[in-house]
Amino acid sequence: MRRLNPQQRGYSLIESLVALTISAILIGAGMPAFADYLRNSKLREAGNTLLADALYAQSEAIKRNAALSLVVSGTSVSVTDAGGTTVRQRAQPDGVSATTDVTVALDSSGRPAADAAINLRMASMTCSADIRCPGLRLDAGGGIRLCGDNTSCN
Repeated sequence: MRRLNPQQRGYSLIESLVALTISAILIGAGMPAFADYLRNSKLREAGNTLLADALYAQSEAIKRNAALSLVVSGTSVSVTDAGGTTVRQRAQPDGVSATTDVTVALDSSGRPAADAAINLRMASMTCSADIRCPGLRLDAGGGIRLCGDNTSCN
């Protein structure tokens, strides 16, 4: 038998395989939570972009001193003027859409004609404690807020 010099240190193949196996188990256990994190991030991004679009429509109505409409139809979000001309249009991120089509009319002072709610969801996903679908609320007084979870945003 050959003795190793104390300066000749390292990991054996068995030690490396044990460490690799433990790492694989930990990664496998964390994947469902990571997938939920990615879905929630996409929904949060879509909600923040929708909030920005609503604030843009409100500021444009005030700037132009004219009525505008915020139109959310499935995966499309647009701001149109009274003549029907599109001022701004964009699409929601992949897989994110509004639960129902909503048109919010804003008067020249940027206030909605009535309270409105726009809820977002992901295709083939149900909103729950794990999948938090955001909701945008527009109050007739002119307030606009984004709720992180539309199930608790009334």
